[in-house]
Amino acid sequence: MSSPLRRAALAVFLSIPAAAASAELPTETYALDDALLMATRNSAALQSAEQDITIAQQRVKEAVSLFYPDVGLQASATRFEARYPFALRPEFGSNILYPSARKEFYSGQGYLTLSLYEGRRHINTLRLARASLKQAQSKFEAAKLDIIVETKRAFYRLILAQELLAATEAVAGRLEEIADRSDAAQTLEAESLAADLRAASADARHRLEQSRLDFLMRLNRELDTAVRVEGRLETEPLDVDLRKLVVWATELRPELQSETYRAQMDAISVNLALGRRTPSILLGVDYGVVDSEFPLRQNNWDASVAVRIPFSFGFWPQHRQKLAEQRQGEIKRAELRDQVHLEVRKAHQDLRYWQGEWTRREGELRRMQELFQKLQSNGIASLAGLRAATRVLAANKRCLEARQEHILARAQLERAVGSARPLNGEP
Repeated sequence: MSSPLRRAALAVFLSIPAAAASAELPTETYALDDALLMATRNSAALQSAEQDITIAQQRVKEAVSLFYPDVGLQASATRFEARYPFALRPEFGSNILYPSARKEFYSGQGYLTLSLYEGRRHINTLRLARASLKQAQSKFEAAKLDIIVETKRAFYRLILAQELLAATEAVAGRLEEIADRSDAAQTLEAESLAADLRAASADARHRLEQSRLDFLMRLNRELDTAVRVEGRLETEPLDVDLRKLVVWATELRPELQSETYRAQMDAISVNLALGRRTPSILLGVDYGVVDSEFPLRQNNWDASVAVRIPFSFGFWPQHRQKLAEQRQGEIKRAELRDQVHLEVRKAHQDLRYWQGEWTRREGELRRMQELFQKLQSNGIASLAGLRAATRVLAANKRCLEARQEHILARAQLERAVGSARPLNGEP
């Protein structure tokens, strides 16, 4: 066939870009669960948030160690020459040495220091570290929810691109049959339909390649990896009360939980600032042996209790600073709560819109497919059949896009609520 329509049909099937070059490479296939597992395992943001949890756990252990006594051993050997008595530096035991014919001095010491009362500073430090750990865990959950919703978005966009390309190529396959039955009077319209179909096919391939790159980026895989996804754009209606969603979001959103722990940390910081003017009580026990030769026979021991009364001249500025930071945190939490409620309402509105639009478009597509089947059963395989096929293709594209938007709106609503599970029942 040498007609322009035949050449257009050939161009539809041969206009395969770089994707054909990579067809020989092994293709990786992913279902949704596989994609979510790969994305969460390879996510740099999630790995960084996990390290934040590890850091916070170590800070909790460090805060717990403040309640333990400071215990240690010390040994020293000194060679000296003195005309008058003098004392060694505190780092070497503060022993007093007298003029003597012996030029060596040896000492050994064991010590224990325990804080009996610090004005709840140690307790508040531990509470601060635990609140920081819970905040890090909440941020980890928020990052995980972000990865889940973004991976779902990339996954279903790639499915949409695959199905659109398959539907377009199915209609393009009719060009060969229709072109042989087109007369000269129909050439212009046939060329126009062929051009539209070629453009739709090129757009579908471009969309597929862009969606593939986005999907690989979410999986943190090499961008030249040949990949396809398994699944279909299938969804079902969801009816959830908006008031319940708002309540669930207030309880479940990790960001709000993180700000709650932030509020606890602000309150603890105020208490720590107040603790700067609180007296502290220390207990110290020492036991040492000293002599100028081995074995060491002379021994000393002591047990002391000390009271420290601090006079901090920078107490009030720091206290006012912590109070201001606490108030600033309250303002941010109120703003975040309003933002979360707005996200829930918008996501719920999108879900309702696409739920209605999806069902209407499916009904329209079903009626058009029935009419098209009748047209085919009447044996009409001409330009009118191609015209009908392109219109059915356009309706199918609108229906697939509506299904995808409904699925993504549902995923976005789950993210807005803060639930890692579907919203069929209570999260």
